[in-house]
Amino acid sequence: MTVLYEKLHGSNGALESLSQLDKDIKKALKTYGPPPDRSLPATFQTLARSIVGQQISGAAASSVWNRMKEAELATEDVISDLEPDDMMPLGLSRRKAEYIIGIAKEITSGDLVLESLPKMSGDEVQKRLVKIRGIGAWTADNYRLFALADLDAWPVADIALQEGMKILKSLDTRPDVKIMESMGEPWKPFRGVGALILWHIYGSHKRKATIADI
Repeated sequence: MTVLYEKLHGSNGALESLSQLDKDIKKALKTYGPPPDRSLPATFQTLARSIVGQQISGAAASSVWNRMKEAELATEDVISDLEPDDMMPLGLSRRKAEYIIGIAKEITSGDLVLESLPKMSGDEVQKRLVKIRGIGAWTADNYRLFALADLDAWPVADIALQEGMKILKSLDTRPDVKIMESMGEPWKPFRGVGALILWHIYGSHKRKATIADI
């Protein structure tokens, strides 16, 4: 059982706590069930994989990441000694290769100690991660939620999250980042829990739409 799962489902779990704050969340949990456990290890690989997935499809990202693993170029110790030209044949753009190498160097040099992040507040983690070239707010928020089980991480720029909120609140249009920030305020300190539920709602609707088209 992962830390994230325990926080969500344990005694006085966060799913129940958030459902008490928002009747629409309570209804959604009854309709769609609890969100799946999407925990990820708090490692370099999780950060690097998120960089690989920026601005490309999930299938394309998985293909690139699998090639990196097959070439044994997926650990910080190896990657920190590489140049972008060494990684680009695997399907990475030069910029992404630079980002991943930069993260590897941050870790191997001791400038970034991943083991220290769980001891920091969510805001401190966010500020530390976004200092690293290639890691924006979305990547930092996702790392906080999936790797560190930070239940208040709130990646408001995520399109699927916005679509999930549109469905949850029966909105006519998809809320933008500013509106998402405002709508998330009443969910504190469980905005990350809300994010997991919104992704679950959006995924459920997308699967139904795919089945309907078959």
